[in-house]
Amino acid sequence: MKHNPSQLHAFFALTWYAFKASIRNKSTLFFSLIFPLVFISAFGLINNSGTTIKIGFPDGSVQTSPVVATLKKIPTIKPQTGYLSYLEDQLNKGKVDAVVDAEGNGLQINLYTSNANPTTSAAAQSIVRGVVDQVNLKLLNVTKPPVVITNKEISGRQSRYIDFLLPGQIGFSLLNIALFGTVFGFLALRRLMVLKRMFATPVRPITILLSQGASRLILALIQSTIILAVGVIGFHFYLPHGWLTFIQLLFLSTLGLIAFLGFGLFLSGFANDENSAGPLVNLVSMPQLLLSGVFFGSDLLPSWIQPVANNLPLSYFNQAVRKITTEGGNFTDTFPYIAGFMIWGLVMYLLASRTFKWE
Repeated sequence: MKHNPSQLHAFFALTWYAFKASIRNKSTLFFSLIFPLVFISAFGLINNSGTTIKIGFPDGSVQTSPVVATLKKIPTIKPQTGYLSYLEDQLNKGKVDAVVDAEGNGLQINLYTSNANPTTSAAAQSIVRGVVDQVNLKLLNVTKPPVVITNKEISGRQSRYIDFLLPGQIGFSLLNIALFGTVFGFLALRRLMVLKRMFATPVRPITILLSQGASRLILALIQSTIILAVGVIGFHFYLPHGWLTFIQLLFLSTLGLIAFLGFGLFLSGFANDENSAGPLVNLVSMPQLLLSGVFFGSDLLPSWIQPVANNLPLSYFNQAVRKITTEGGNFTDTFPYIAGFMIWGLVMYLLASRTFKWE
């Protein structure tokens, strides 16, 4: 009597060997793990203390001027000193945002600005004019001005670049696993005739596909955990609800990888060899790296391309992750974005069913 081996046993065995093959692939590990970690480490060290305004105070200026003294006490202002000609040259090059020269008895203020850095120059001009107005009121003994500003500060959390960057790096890591690992993995299996030999065994084709997907899912969850651990421990990445948010992120990573695997299966069947696979993979991954909010928000892109950028699969994934991390929303808020990248995945699986080749 012929004995049919357990498909479950075959699934676990094939998953384990596919996982070992994945971690031995240096290019996949680099682009899906080392590459994101390098960016997280580099950009995580960016100072998030806020914008610093550089204002120059010439050596010949009256340093006892109440305007100069008040400006130097403002924490966001970084004083620059030197001769007036030197500071004007720095202002022209955009290395100084404004120059304040106090003459006479210190009440004649000459303000020099430049269009080299229009944003910070306007901020410096606004600060200087505000200080001058305060000094004028004080000199005129005006204790109760007719217009009074009451500042009411609402508590909030400081927005940091690492909180924006890390979700994009998780998404890009998943996309690279699904693309590079799947495409080049299946091409190698076909080239070495491994898939053809598998057909000589009682293992079903669906078992082979599921094992390949499971191996990449394990790798994806490990890498997402490492990226999150580096972000939380090294750079205090914000998890609004602690472990619950962490589990939600891993669940989103699972769904994201399942959707992105459709692209990998489609391209692995569409490409004939490794030489043609490289450009095809880059054709899918590079636009999403640039347009899907991995390093910067889509609102910084030209208005005509934003509708395209906001509807890419990686864009949907990044928006879903940021909804529960940066914005501190509920998991139900991510459902529209989950539907977005899962629809992309369904379309790619349908296309892959027509292009995928076993030999």
